[in-house]
Amino acid sequence: MKKYLNIASLYWVPAAMLVALATSCNDLSDDSHYKNTNVENTNQEVVSTQQTVVEYIQNRPDLSKMSDLFEKEGIYKEMPVSGELHTVLVVTDVNFQEPEAEESNKVARSHVTNISVSPSKLNDGDRLLMWHNKYVTITLDEEAQKGNLIGHALFNKSTLLEVIKAEDGFIYVISDLIVTPTSLQDYINNLDDTTYGRFKQMVLASGGQQFDKANSKVIGVDNNGNTIYDSVFIYTNDFFDSKNFDLSSEALKATMFVFSDQVINDALKEAKATLESWGYNHKIALLRNGSMDSVYVGYSSDKDLEDWILKAAFYNKTYSAEDLQPVADPEDPTENDIKSIYSIQWRKSVQQLDLENPITLSNGIAYEVKSFKIPNNRLIYRLHEEFRYYEQCDADQKALYFKSENLSNFAVKTNEVAEWTPLSGVWPLHGDSPLTCKVADNTVANYQMDFTPLFSRPNAEGGYDVRPLMVPPGTYRMAMGFKQGMAALSVQLIAVDEVGDEFECADKVDLTLADGSTTYHYDRGATLSNRLPEYYDPNDERNTAGNKNGYYWTDGGPVYTEVTIPAVNGEGKAVQLLIRIKGENGTTAGTLTFNHWCLRPTVNNY
Repeated sequence: MKKYLNIASLYWVPAAMLVALATSCNDLSDDSHYKNTNVENTNQEVVSTQQTVVEYIQNRPDLSKMSDLFEKEGIYKEMPVSGELHTVLVVTDVNFQEPEAEESNKVARSHVTNISVSPSKLNDGDRLLMWHNKYVTITLDEEAQKGNLIGHALFNKSTLLEVIKAEDGFIYVISDLIVTPTSLQDYINNLDDTTYGRFKQMVLASGGQQFDKANSKVIGVDNNGNTIYDSVFIYTNDFFDSKNFDLSSEALKATMFVFSDQVINDALKEAKATLESWGYNHKIALLRNGSMDSVYVGYSSDKDLEDWILKAAFYNKTYSAEDLQPVADPEDPTENDIKSIYSIQWRKSVQQLDLENPITLSNGIAYEVKSFKIPNNRLIYRLHEEFRYYEQCDADQKALYFKSENLSNFAVKTNEVAEWTPLSGVWPLHGDSPLTCKVADNTVANYQMDFTPLFSRPNAEGGYDVRPLMVPPGTYRMAMGFKQGMAALSVQLIAVDEVGDEFECADKVDLTLADGSTTYHYDRGATLSNRLPEYYDPNDERNTAGNKNGYYWTDGGPVYTEVTIPAVNGEGKAVQLLIRIKGENGTTAGTLTFNHWCLRPTVNNY
């Protein structure tokens, strides 16, 4: 039989740390000095004896089977003899069921703990760490919390029948042998490969295991003279260890969402179909023309989305079924969000769990996922495209996608900011090639450009396929890049439906600060958090570009903190946009320089 050992279980834990002993059953009294054999109990439910715990169990006829189990598994020999106190759970012979041989020691040890817990110190939800290094949970109903423990207190799922106060601790007679739920680690190890193989492999592949020779029992020698062990493994896993989340630790109080192969396959199929419906081919490579594809649609392989699933599956809190019920019509949609150990957003009003059949584990709880979707804000990391696509348009496209009033001399300045990379060979060179223009008539103050965000890719004929970049409805943060210090401008985002009608997404925004300077320096803007390309870490120790690392290929300067693109073409259908750029200083304006625009989905774009 394989055994799974938590590293932490190799160390002695002081008894005082194992359970909180706050008084709750006020009408139960007991002497705090348990070795005083002349105890007068005011509670009729507690029986006192001058015998030790071992003597009492051995001398009581209807506990003979339990006593034999303790004797056979060496429990009596390990019982404290130096005056330490302890608590033992027992069942009478009528309720005793002989455990399987391989489970016998574990069953025996699951009924003994090194602390003495009096009835008056039992609290609903307390957990007792037993000798088999797993917890037994105490549950008190309303009657038990009033002090009527017999028949109303549970140790795991076993009902309390008697309480005996011995010389060196307490004996609790319960209705059934303790059944200890498996840990998260054991539960994952035992998942059926045919139903949950994909999820199981994702979890197990995220870490490893080490053979623990010191704690593995020698059981024989094979024909080649090699020692055979009843193997104990210590699991190591940086994915969980970095979050102090030990799947085997009985100190853990966790929640796990379990994904079957079917729900994973359905979600991935839906994600790919959704991207295709928006016009984003999920097979777009990460790199194009030697640079990162700035329309990062969150999918280059199944593994890319499996990473989200794995990070969304584990929580460092035990959530009840009630906790996971969605809030109806919340004022703030994030009221339905919980965050995993990796801060992955799980929206209860969207994702579907089997809340009627929770799986109780020794160090947490698990729920099966009935159905789920990869959120929009994971499918789309950011939409980040450039005005330089002007030079890739033919004359008709320029007139259609760059409509202007009182502007002329449109041109692209190739690499006006030289190409650079903070990490050569890892991140591609990236420069800035902005679109420039001038005011056509300097006697007129007003000028305007209606720009349609574009998507351009090289084609087989040596030219470019240029089309409007369709954007799914939802909420986004909008940023843009201009040349720093450029004259005052206002920007407004507009949605255009399939017949060409325009819908204002929000009021126009003035981009220039009072002192005439701006924060819109090409795509080097540093005022926004979460502004960098996905997977890019400016703190990578291999970087040699100094303090410029945080300026690499950013979203730009802020326009809208959150703007909603309406579903003008129908629910879920992508929308064509128009960015209206206006100025009123045409008599003094110099060269206008447009670099890029960027939409990054917000948490509410789910």
